[in-house]
Amino acid sequence: MDINSKDNNKSEFSSSEKTIEELLILEEARKLKTVFLDNMSHELRTPITVILGYAGILYEEIQDPELKEMAEIVLKSSNRLTESLNLLLDQSDVDSNRLKVAFEKKDLKLLLTEIYNIYKPIAEDKNLEIFFNTELNQANSNIDVKMFNKVITNLLNNAVKFTEKGRIGLELFSDNSNGTNFYCIKISDTGIGIPEEKRKLIFEAFRQVSEGMNRIYQGTGLGLSVSKKFVELMNGDITVESEVNIGSKFTLKFPSIL
Repeated sequence: MDINSKDNNKSEFSSSEKTIEELLILEEARKLKTVFLDNMSHELRTPITVILGYAGILYEEIQDPELKEMAEIVLKSSNRLTESLNLLLDQSDVDSNRLKVAFEKKDLKLLLTEIYNIYKPIAEDKNLEIFFNTELNQANSNIDVKMFNKVITNLLNNAVKFTEKGRIGLELFSDNSNGTNFYCIKISDTGIGIPEEKRKLIFEAFRQVSEGMNRIYQGTGLGLSVSKKFVELMNGDITVESEVNIGSKFTLKFPSIL
């Protein structure tokens, strides 16, 4: 018998055994992370809901301007924490493949109009110009409304957060350049922009455009990761164009239907 061949077989078997063991450890770590995120999110949700409720009552009832301002800060901080918890739960669902898509035929124009009306005063409070442009009378597509709304909300949140001056754009148009009919949604801003080396990383969980910026722009780094997964589950596509200190453009494409 060839001794060298026998030694090689042992080495290959040992290497395969080690690889399997490492994969099992990674899978167990992934499961533990999912359980931890679920537990943490659910445990924090109840007290935050209580804080939001009482802070809302105080804000409405208090007359003293200084105390009213304090109540408003509590409300805003609690809302921000709620948004972070929701993103953690969404990421947990993505990681554990628990997501179920509830497709419905919906008019994207109507959905975008509703979201735009919510974000218009938010952008204007920051002295940002915001517009919604479309020449379409209707834009029907099969989507999951909850997922769709979260995607647009995440992108507009980022646009407002990372833009200090200038404007934010929301556009809806059709595209059949490759022989297939799509509806495209473009969300643009004049914010900090994304360096070329980070454009792929931003769609990874817990990664942020503002990494290394001393946490000037805070967040979980989950919004784009979750959004990309949601878009793909709805048979869509998401791309980004960006220049540092010029701004960013995120384009979503969804199949059109009659």
